[in-house]
Amino acid sequence: MSARARRRPRRRDERGYVAVTSALLLVVLLGFSAFAVDVGHWYLEGQRAQRAADAAALAGVTKLPGDRTAAYQTARDYATGNGFTNGGGTTVSAALAGGSTRLRVDVTTQVQNIFGGFLGLPSTAVSRHAVAEFAGPVPLGSPCNRFGDDPEAGSTASSNCDNTGQFWANIGSPAANKQSGDAFQNDTCTAATSDGCPGNDNVDYDPLGHVYTITLRQAVSNLTIEAFDPAFVAVGDYCTLGAANLNNAKNLPYPDAALVSNPSTRYAGGTTSWCTGDQPFSSASAPDTEFILRGPAGNPWEPTAWPQLGGSCAPKTFDGYYGDLNKVLDKRTTQYAARPDVADNFRRWVRLCRISGPVPAGTYAVQIHTNGLGADTEDGHNRFALRAYGTNSSDKDKISIAGFSKMVMYGNTPNGTSKFFLARVPTNSSGQFLNVNLYDIGDGATAGSTVTVVPPIESGGSFTGCTGKGRVNGSLPTCQISVSSTYNGRWQTITVPIPSTYSCTDSSPTGCWVRLEFYYGPSSSPADTTSWTATLDGDPIRLVE
Repeated sequence: MSARARRRPRRRDERGYVAVTSALLLVVLLGFSAFAVDVGHWYLEGQRAQRAADAAALAGVTKLPGDRTAAYQTARDYATGNGFTNGGGTTVSAALAGGSTRLRVDVTTQVQNIFGGFLGLPSTAVSRHAVAEFAGPVPLGSPCNRFGDDPEAGSTASSNCDNTGQFWANIGSPAANKQSGDAFQNDTCTAATSDGCPGNDNVDYDPLGHVYTITLRQAVSNLTIEAFDPAFVAVGDYCTLGAANLNNAKNLPYPDAALVSNPSTRYAGGTTSWCTGDQPFSSASAPDTEFILRGPAGNPWEPTAWPQLGGSCAPKTFDGYYGDLNKVLDKRTTQYAARPDVADNFRRWVRLCRISGPVPAGTYAVQIHTNGLGADTEDGHNRFALRAYGTNSSDKDKISIAGFSKMVMYGNTPNGTSKFFLARVPTNSSGQFLNVNLYDIGDGATAGSTVTVVPPIESGGSFTGCTGKGRVNGSLPTCQISVSSTYNGRWQTITVPIPSTYSCTDSSPTGCWVRLEFYYGPSSSPADTTSWTATLDGDPIRLVE
């Protein structure tokens, strides 16, 4: 047999080996290809899950810190809208993430493998998460269920109302001079030295008026919202305008003539605890005032767009009054018969709204304005207070009232030192800058009077390294400015760097409130209408993980 004939079987054996090897390699390559397809599928589903988690966290976090339940539900709703519904093979969970204004959303879904089933892997769990942080509109006011003074304090005052300072809420009118202190409702500029008045036009004027938010941290029973002395009744800053008429009214006999049981104190003239100080700026001026109830909360940045309440909570307009209070407060006179609303509203708590409960946690708004009511030519300042409470005695501690983005106050603080709650700045604000803007502060203050920005009570210590812009510019090492009448019609900004070590008690309704400390020097006679705003620099809604 030739050598060639002997080699042929070997070639056949080699060809068989190559075929088997090729087949095995093909199986391996197909396996890797199938694995690559499944991996690509996991990656695409992971991207979808990440987008859903991001959207859910950003949407839900806007409900914090006030309403965790709504935050979690909103997150789940947005996850559903992006294709991931909790249940079956998908899990969507939401929880706080290291702070009362941080929300973590986890999305886990079972991805059906295209080829993995041949290898015993029919599905693979894909998980993604997102953490969002919300630095919402800075609440201005206090943790109290009241905004402004209450001469009837006790029955509805929250324990959170301690040390809230003495002041009344203030609403101006379009015809009033901005230099009188309400930077946002006084639309007239007569002084060239007033800030924000180019061409005598008030650039700070807000036709939507002032807004106060009423936050229910927990459910309450039968929510009641009231205003004290809601109508403008001309008595003057110190309640000395027509004082003789007031002093006569305090002698009205009850119940024959007086509507109230305590006219001797309630109707007294002068700067008593009952004096709101409604001030006309021209003869016989008496602007009207409207209160509009809105909510519960919608877009946290636009409370004037929240649904307007109706029924017993429908808008209420209170007509102004300038005249003889002795006559109009006396039930036996024709003046009382013509204007019974004056006695009904004067130095009394008046119901604006009652919502039958249980009322769930959430936020309502009170919008107050004097423009567009047919009396825009009337000029004056209407001073009042707001309060909210439930039926149960514990409800009042679950409610707080704050100014939305701004507040205007009439202060009648006596000589000495008083601390006012200013703005709630949560722990996650560390590293940001708090801008405190004060307009027309210091009327009636003598030399040596000061205003200082003070950290929350539980934080202790003091702020340092502040800067000023306005009447005082440059470095403010102790975050303090000296004040006097030189601030009349002027804005002053104090920028406070929030240190990286800053912390406060986010879980407490009284925690995290930055304060203003007013020191009025000897012989000061404060009777000051002033406007305040506060903002935090930085993106308010952001993903942090």
